[in-house]
This record gives sequence, C-alpha cells and structure tokens, in this order.
Amino acid sequence: MSEREAGGMRGTGGRHRAVVERRPRGPMVRRAALLVPTAVVVLAVVAVGLVGFGGRSSAVTTGSVGDPGDGGGPGGDGVSQARIVGGEKTTTAAEPWVVFLTDSSGFQFCGGTLVAPTKVVTAAHCTASSPERKIYAVVGRDDKQSKSGESVPVAKTWVSPTFSAVGNGLDVSVLTLQKPVTTPTLPLATADDDALYGPGTAARIYGWGATSENGTPSRYLLGATVPIREDSYCKGSASSYDPELLTCAGFDSGGVDTCQGDSGGPLVAGGKLIGITSYGDGCARAGKPGYYTRVGANAALIAKQVAS
Repeated sequence: MSEREAGGMRGTGGRHRAVVERRPRGPMVRRAALLVPTAVVVLAVVAVGLVGFGGRSSAVTTGSVGDPGDGGGPGGDGVSQARIVGGEKTTTAAEPWVVFLTDSSGFQFCGGTLVAPTKVVTAAHCTASSPERKIYAVVGRDDKQSKSGESVPVAKTWVSPTFSAVGNGLDVSVLTLQKPVTTPTLPLATADDDALYGPGTAARIYGWGATSENGTPSRYLLGATVPIREDSYCKGSASSYDPELLTCAGFDSGGVDTCQGDSGGPLVAGGKLIGITSYGDGCARAGKPGYYTRVGANAALIAKQVAS
C-alpha cells in the first residue's frame, strides 16, 4: 500500500505498448522486462521462476473522491476515509480472510482471499506462468516475520482460460488448499450486487505489498479505503478497460492505493469480495486509479471453481 503523500497510483497509463521493468523487491526477486498492451505496472512482485505475467484503520473522517482527506469535514461523495496517506496496520483478527501467497522459500509475492475452507481467490497473473510450482497460502499472520497462523500448501491451481496477460482476459485464479482451514471466509459478490460498484462506494483494500511506488514491501498487513469510480473515469486511464472484467477505485489526487506485491488481494465492499487487485500505472499517482478484477459479473464462473 502506498504511503506517499501525493504520489503513485495504479491504473493503465498510456495507450502505447511499453516495456515495463519490474523492480527488485528483495533477495528472491530479479529484474525482468515484459511487453504489455498498455503502460502498466503489475502489482505482483516477481518471485524467481514464479510470476511471469507482468503484472489502514484509525480515526475515521469523511473524504471525497477528489482527495483522500486530511481529517477535515465531509466531502462530496460521502466516502468514509480513515486518516491515512497510503495504509495503516490492520489485523487478520479483524479481516481473517486476507491471506498472502509465498513460494517454497517463504517469499511473499501476492495476496489472496479465503472464500471457502479450502479455496483462495487470487489474480491469474500471480499463478499463470507456473501453475505447477509449489505455492503456500499463509492464513492468520499479520506480521510476515512471525510464525503465527499457518502456511498451507496449495494442492491445485485453476487459472481463468481467457487470461493471457494483464489487461487481456479475466485476471482471476482459484487455489485449492491441501487441507481445510477453520478461518472465517469472505463471500463473493454476485451478479445481483451492482450497487456495490456504484461510483463513490467506499471499498477496502488490503495487502503486504510495497508502501510506495518502487518501494519496499510492508512487513505488516495494511488496509485502506478507496472510492469506486465510474466506468468513464476508469476508461480514461485504460483505453482497453472492459467493465465486464474490471472495476477501478481511487482518489483524483492519488495518495491511497495498492502497489507491487498486493496483486491478488481483496477489494471489499458490503461485506463481500467485489474485486481482485490486478494492475495500475505506478502506485497512488494522481488521476491514475487502481484496477481490480470485477467479481460480481464473473461470480458464476468463480463460484463454480470454488465449489469444485
């Protein structure tokens, strides 16, 4: 989650093909370059041999779509916004369904959401390049350096058949855990939940990713609130934006967003999983919203995999 005062937000940037250079995020990460349809920065950290598709709670005040707020009074959209820049610590006790994904060395590269005792929903670009590699879902651990919670091996990986690259196809993957966990789960939004995607809806984002654009990942689980944006705004930063596949969220002024390493994590509203962190143009940049796989419009497909 970005903690810069005015900087970086995610969205698809330009309209031209561009080379995106993934930045080093730790000892298990390497630099890589990938051509993508638009100038996107994928929010997954590139773990060696694992990812290949490019890819906040304190005193609550009221902000607006245009500004994350400084603790002032009500804004035009009525979005409730904790007084944060990019993110503040939250806990898996409060949000028990938020998980992170690691490789066999324990390196965290993406996030996910527990939607059933043996099922985690994440982004396709987190898993598509090597679906047979060993992945672990870490449940109930706020601090990545602690031993709390449990690390559960993934037994099976399903990747959306329409996914080919970030921004092309449905960016969703469903992981089947080797054993069930007792942690509470988060329900999926459905096709009847259009109201949750209404402009100005206050949505929550979560993750252990970078705390600034090209910055270091967070040791602790962070959360933040962002407003859902209208489709015309989303399309303004991503010419290929498809409202059947995506939604976007963020303030005009930037400052609050998901970032590298948060891919696959949840976008939550109305007590449901409405989105999956997918991509963006930098992190928390003004006028550049974050893009999230739209769960509601694709709930039948996802739910079929969850039930399998």
